[in-house]
Amino acid sequence: MRFMLVLCSCLVLGGCSTTRNFVPAATQSASPTSAMLSVAAGSPQRFKATFKDPKGGSHIGEVTVSIMTDKVVPGGRSRWSANECLMRYDIASNAIWLVPDIGGTWGSHPIIGGSSSTFSNSQCTVVASGSSVEVSGDTVTVYLELKFPPQFIGTKQLYLASADVDGKWSANYQQQFGSFMIAAAP
Repeated sequence: MRFMLVLCSCLVLGGCSTTRNFVPAATQSASPTSAMLSVAAGSPQRFKATFKDPKGGSHIGEVTVSIMTDKVVPGGRSRWSANECLMRYDIASNAIWLVPDIGGTWGSHPIIGGSSSTFSNSQCTVVASGSSVEVSGDTVTVYLELKFPPQFIGTKQLYLASADVDGKWSANYQQQFGSFMIAAAP
């Protein structure tokens, strides 16, 4: 099976996209199929990632989104990926977890669904009220409303992974999915 992958390189006031073919592993498990950072004037920015599972979207239990600086991969630093923007969306409990600056643990985990809370590390802020998940057919689409501080601007690497409801991880979490530009807010 072959999917078209959409990668987005964005600026605050606009953006462009490129495509490439993505062939998931033959394990018949969930795979990321697309990702995009939607950018409008100002902040926050809306991130969208779609995953497909041949057993159905409801078979995907959680997804991780890792936005990393150049030459850093998830798990590549002591205390795994300190000082990066790593999020895990637990679909069943509708909760998002964020790795704190010290790394090595999953930190804040607000329950989504009308929550007005935000949670942050020094690389990103997740706005709970603007984040959601949608399960439809054989896909899961995760929406994250994000804010990035000035010290985290520049080209960032994107890593996506998912686990099924039995906890089986479907992708190599250290395989880069794409990259995009985080620009300073006007």
